[in-house]
Amino acid sequence: MSKVLVTGAYSNLGKAIVREFFSHGFEVYATSTRKHAPHPMIKRLYVADLSSEDIAFPDLEELDVLVNNAGIFTEARADELESAAWNKVFALNVRGMMLTVKAVLPLLEASGGSIVNISSMNAVHPGFGSTAHYDASKGAVSAYTRSLAAETGLRVNAVQPGLIARDALYDSSLEEYWKGHTVRKEMMSSGDIASLVFFLAQSRGIYGQCITIDNGFTLC
Repeated sequence: MSKVLVTGAYSNLGKAIVREFFSHGFEVYATSTRKHAPHPMIKRLYVADLSSEDIAFPDLEELDVLVNNAGIFTEARADELESAAWNKVFALNVRGMMLTVKAVLPLLEASGGSIVNISSMNAVHPGFGSTAHYDASKGAVSAYTRSLAAETGLRVNAVQPGLIARDALYDSSLEEYWKGHTVRKEMMSSGDIASLVFFLAQSRGIYGQCITIDNGFTLC
């Protein structure tokens, strides 16, 4: 049975990615920052600080796909941003991704596996204001994706999602703004993004690509 490791598995998008791989017969391993009740789709949950040098995945002896989904989003004006806030975002979004890759790279090289990193449309397009530090972190994710594919010869790609629908955003000013600047007047479905993640994980001949999925926001 093919095995996938999904970081940040209990976020809105993380849950959709877990469902997608499980539905295709994968054995799913996952990470979270805290304990959760046993999940029928998750073989093993690692409670871990991904930005720690001591990160390890005991008993994970084979791996076919790594999905680097864990990340955080914060807002702060550039003239008010404190270095601690900058460091916190980069510690997980960039450093955590790198350390996770480092920990499981031998397994992926042995299986000829693939990596899908979750970046953001903000890597290639300004966000909605007060997100320069977050945008910079996701720009690093996309750049790392391209270079890692070239360096390792593995199929390493990234998904750059737009605004993902969640309960707190419905009927908000942000949703209204989003709909006024997209081709398809809807926020992004986590299921649609998860389908793209799975496609890239299983595809052949696609290396170092960063695919934007944003309902046409970056066109408008």
